[in-house]
Amino acid sequence: MTRLETYLKRWGVMASALADRAGMSRGHLHRLRMGKSDPTRRAMVAITDAASAIQHRPVYMVELFELAPSDEAVYVAPTGRPGE
Repeated sequence: MTRLETYLKRWGVMASALADRAGMSRGHLHRLRMGKSDPTRRAMVAITDAASAIQHRPVYMVELFELAPSDEAVYVAPTGRPGE
């Protein structure tokens, strides 16, 4: 199961609402959810922004997608603690 699919199930977000809000087809979102297609950066940003808007809270890219270790640090919430 992809992180995107896990997120949708965990938070009860409707895939159709996420696709509509992200400006993509439901079929394309389905392929991303099932891991049959790799998302572009543009798609990841659109989906993350849409998820944040739907939930009225910041949703981070790392919650929705597997990222390379070098990218993951960029897309997590800052801790506000020195040295981290």
